Amino acid sequence: MTTAPSRPPADNTPAPAGLRPLGRSLDPIAGESLDGYLLRLSCRLRISPVRLARLAGCVRGAGPAVIRRRLLLDIDAQRFARATRLSVSEASSLTVASWADRYPPLARSRAGSPQPIDGWAFSISHRYCPDCLAGDGSPVQQQYGGTWQKIWHLPIIFTCPRHQRFLREDCPQPHPGSQPVWRPPAWLLIAFPSAVGLHPAQCRRPLGIGGHRSACGIRLDEPGEDRLPRPSQRILDAQQALLALLSPQHPAQDAARTFTDLRVISALLCRSWPLGQDLMDPPLAAAVSGHVRQLNTGFHLAMDRQPDSLLATAGLLTAAIAVRNTADLQGTLAHHVQPRTGISVQAWTRVLGRHQSACSPALREAAVPLAAGFRHAHRSRELRC
Repeated sequence: MTTAPSRPPADNTPAPAGLRPLGRSLDPIAGESLDGYLLRLSCRLRISPVRLARLAGCVRGAGPAVIRRRLLLDIDAQRFARATRLSVSEASSLTVASWADRYPPLARSRAGSPQPIDGWAFSISHRYCPDCLAGDGSPVQQQYGGTWQKIWHLPIIFTCPRHQRFLREDCPQPHPGSQPVWRPPAWLLIAFPSAVGLHPAQCRRPLGIGGHRSACGIRLDEPGEDRLPRPSQRILDAQQALLALLSPQHPAQDAARTFTDLRVISALLCRSWPLGQDLMDPPLAAAVSGHVRQLNTGFHLAMDRQPDSLLATAGLLTAAIAVRNTADLQGTLAHHVQPRTGISVQAWTRVLGRHQSACSPALREAAVPLAAGFRHAHRSRELRC
């Protein structure tokens, strides 16, 4: 059944105190994210997403009307399943938790970890493919639109391979007087969750102030062209390689090491910029240039920080894959570890030090001696000064 009008609870476990199964539910769609499911079901029930989240046990108490992105990692799947008449497996499938063993930023961000949410756990922007949101023509997708995919929450996803386009990050409708690219806070799962009556594919950008706010409401599922270029085959190939690492068919340990390698190499590319610009398409190189300028402002050079720009992320990861796949990895890394700007090399060696134990043996063997050599040379220069 596609819309589950009166789906019975999936098990006979007694409901938690104060939690009753909803009168109506929806079957999840393959690849769907928790926020997409909440948007579809709240639209069907004609209530706000945050009201639904409270009824489903995702949000407790009478605090601010927010739904946090952390739910994608540590939702109480049994509680949510009972409320929404899903199986625990179906409820868990709406989260990104199944990738934690192969994508290290998620593992470092799970409940109980001493670390806050890792900067590469979730994309800074809320991304989507308008062609995917347009749906597949099935009755339920004609009514509620296509799937908000959980994969879009990961910063390593920047294109839709099926439609061969970059993901969008913002409403296609210009909003005079506001910042060029509007983004809800990265820790929010759903923007303006108290708004009622919106279709899942409508923009939830709040307009107005205080209690008189309304949502933008522009449809995000209008395919059309936008201001982003079309991704080249090199970019699409890089995206497919990253997606393959998330597949259950790929060994989890190897995937985790590869993702860590790419993070360390991306930081080195930022440190040595513009040396790596020939490894990416010009529009992506321009975006990376902006990211590097941003990194070089202030007192701390956080070389492994996630770029604000989707295009910069695509450029760095595409180039990092090329570097990692080179026949002479140590020689390629040495080309970028040049003692021209000691401060930024030190910043990169700190990144390497933090992630060294999680890197692949090949990267450790190539990078650790280079970092040690730089530190020795840097100390020698300091003693001579």
